[in-house]
Amino acid sequence: MEGKPMFSLHKTRGGVHPPQCKDMRDFACASITPPERVLIPLNMHIGAPASPVVSVGDHVYVGTLIGQVEGLGSPIHASISGTVAKVATEQLPTGATAPVVEIVSDGKMEADPALKAPEYTTKEEFISCVRDSGMVGLGGASFPTWFKMRAPEGKSFEFLVVNGMECEPYITSDYRQMMEHTERVIDGVFRTIEALEIPAAVIGVEDNKPEAILELQRVVKEKGREDRIEVMSIPTKYPAGGEKVLIKATTGRDVPAGGLPIDVGCLVVNVTTISRVEQYFRYGMPLTCKTVTVTGDCIAKPGNYRIPIGMSVRDVIEATGGIVKEPRKIIMGGPMMGRTITDIDCPIIKANNAIVVLHDAAVLPDETACIRCGRCVRACPLSLSPFALDGASRSHDVVALDELAVMNCMECGSCAYVCPAHRRITAAIREGKAVYRGEVARLTAPAKPAAPALSEKKEA
Repeated sequence: MEGKPMFSLHKTRGGVHPPQCKDMRDFACASITPPERVLIPLNMHIGAPASPVVSVGDHVYVGTLIGQVEGLGSPIHASISGTVAKVATEQLPTGATAPVVEIVSDGKMEADPALKAPEYTTKEEFISCVRDSGMVGLGGASFPTWFKMRAPEGKSFEFLVVNGMECEPYITSDYRQMMEHTERVIDGVFRTIEALEIPAAVIGVEDNKPEAILELQRVVKEKGREDRIEVMSIPTKYPAGGEKVLIKATTGRDVPAGGLPIDVGCLVVNVTTISRVEQYFRYGMPLTCKTVTVTGDCIAKPGNYRIPIGMSVRDVIEATGGIVKEPRKIIMGGPMMGRTITDIDCPIIKANNAIVVLHDAAVLPDETACIRCGRCVRACPLSLSPFALDGASRSHDVVALDELAVMNCMECGSCAYVCPAHRRITAAIREGKAVYRGEVARLTAPAKPAAPALSEKKEA
């Protein structure tokens, strides 16, 4: 029936309500002064690292292919024009070892003249084009987008679920994408469901972004896509943007433990990812830069910036006016799921959507013993037992980790946020996963994990 909603809101469990800190929401995205050099890691995706296809001394343009992959992975492209100064395998400031390509800028930022808008006529050709774009999940997951779009034999997508929630505190880059490139978002959604033969799409947006909801709804109506695309307002609650949580809220379907969205007929794509996919089909420019929220009480000129991939955090901070006070904590990402860094020479990678530099808000209270209050259990959106996982992770008990389904944890940080004992639960579970996968020796003493960097810790 015409006008009848295709989707209805469903209740989800758990979650918390941290301070929003969305101070940069009304700051339009601005370009940043390009750096003199970039260091581009070739492991910016789930899967094996890309192999370099350039050599020292080669001239590259913005968009030139510098890393290619076989199988699960995503190609990588130059983010500035200039000369390749280094092709090597080295340890990054994050501690990971990866192949890297360093490019020294020629100051021109010239696009590769060979780039052109791709063409396709079949579903397989569409997916191949998405692969060539270098696109990964820009919400932070880094899973190659093209691989997500391949439905396994015997299964099919019934819904495209577009994640416009951006429920992490501080981050506003997705919000700016929805406000500044609304038409591109809707065109990208429609192009995707048409190419992949998906009947309908829903764009989930938290109700603390009413302007974005109205703008998306306006463009959907203006383009006459109301029979295929619906924009849904979802109550603000962290982590409402978690893949399984969003599927439940929009479709009412529960992804089984250990399962994937395709198991319930869903393809989930971040809103900026879908916008950048559409940009690639329009102009042929692959993923070479990221929209990043640079904020925190230490940043002189906070805002939302377009930053070349591979630019160092140090150069980003300098390009945004430097710091006004000494940072106590620097986070790549948001304070709930982001990673604290100690070396600001870390390069911006595809998964980065924020740099949060904090002084006053970087409170790190001491841990005390777990009191078995159960708050973490009530806060967990996936019905896990975080306090038990915390203990099993710290003791490297692989059997207990298996029984407690450690790999089902989405590392949202809700448990650590509500813990009155200030237990570093999420960080401990992250190490527990590494132990479970065999990446950390079972008898090695666990390193002390870091706490969420929020000055106010309130119950949900």
